[in-house]
Order: sequence, then structure tokens, then C-alpha cells
Amino acid sequence: MSAEIVTTHFIAHDEDLGIAYDIWRERVSASGTEILALSPRPHPVEDEFILWDLRTEAAYGNLRDPGSMKLYELNALVDFNGIDRDNRIEIFFMDDPFAAARFPSALGGLTGLDTRDGVGAAELSLVTVAYLGTEAAVPHVHSLFDALLTRSHVIAYQPGLTRLEGTEHSALVGPLWLRDATLNIIGKGDQFFSPGKEAWSGWFLTGDSLDMVEANLPEMIEPGTVIIGRAVAEPF
Repeated sequence: MSAEIVTTHFIAHDEDLGIAYDIWRERVSASGTEILALSPRPHPVEDEFILWDLRTEAAYGNLRDPGSMKLYELNALVDFNGIDRDNRIEIFFMDDPFAAARFPSALGGLTGLDTRDGVGAAELSLVTVAYLGTEAAVPHVHSLFDALLTRSHVIAYQPGLTRLEGTEHSALVGPLWLRDATLNIIGKGDQFFSPGKEAWSGWFLTGDSLDMVEANLPEMIEPGTVIIGRAVAEPF
């Protein structure tokens, strides 16, 4: 089954979060999609561009005190299952497109996900896994990620890895540079310049804790071949 996570970013005053969540659940339930998992509550996120863009929309909409509205995120794992996605995606906004917005919102998410395990009762997390290695390590990196998926509770996952390019991923990859440099210094590395290596990332939705994911995270540290990884979790 191919699914996607539709992410709704929205701004609201703290006291209105319960109302906002009820509106979102009602709208998603009316989307006609097969709903596989939903966020149990809004959670705050940091994205300065989206925050100020939506606050500006709130100002144009003459909403109360837009400067104090905070940015939140809600996620829905859904399968559009043969219905026209283009005709249904707008329902994941917090408000109808031609109505005055009460909770200005924007959409994002992950598409092309495969599904595997049932949801279960545990709180869900969206886990980002990053690997660092030389370009020659590509086949090993994919095998390591596949091994992690096999060892983990995986509700939905990205079937392939994405090469990370540009400086915007430094917060994710930087700790791997530092660890790789340490391996080189103590004689256990491959002696390649750490920030010059390639990095890849993958995603999966899980009920496992971050500690469990990290315990299951396979790496390769051998003479001439070093592939190290890290996992970062955020609430679903």
C-alpha cells in the first residue's frame, strides 16, 4: 500500500488548540481518504518562515493579536486510495479556501510511503535516520537502512534513501561529522575528510522509542569503510 503523511501547519492562540484540533479531525474524517493514523494532539514546531508567513495572513484577516499566535503541527497518515488527490488535498487545511481563515494553515508532508506494521497503542514518532560515508558506500548504506527497518516496528516508511545536499542539513549531519573526525583521530576511521563525505537520510513512522531505534541502528566501522548513522525523532 502506498500512503503519505499530510502535515498541516497552523497558527493559533494556546487557548484555542482544543477547538483547532477538533476542526482538523472533523475535516480529515470528511476527506474520503483511508485514515491510517492521526496525531493525538497538536505539537509546537519551529519554522520561522512558516510562522511569520501565517502570522501575516492572520494580520490581513484581521485576527486577534496575530503576533502572539504560535505555530503547531498535525499529521495524518492516509491513503488516497484511488480518489482524486488534487480534489481532496485542500480539506487538510484548517479552513475552507474561500472562507475567512480562523486558523491560517499550510500543508507539507511525505509522499510515496510504503506501509507495513499495524499502528498499535504506543505513541507514534516520525524518525529521521541519517548516514554518513564516502560515495563508494552507497550499496552498504541502503543495506544498513533496510536492516534497521527489519529490526523496527515500522508503520510506514520511505522505501529509499535521499542524498542530503546543501548546508540546511548541518544540524542533522553535523554530529556525524564530529564523530567521524574522532574516529579518524583515534585511528579507527577511514581517513577521509568528514565534512567532505556524502550523507543520506530516510524516514519511518514507528511506535518504538528513540532509545530502541538507536539500539537497533546498524553501522559499519571496518578498515577502509566507515558508515555511521544517527536517528532523530519528532512526535507524530
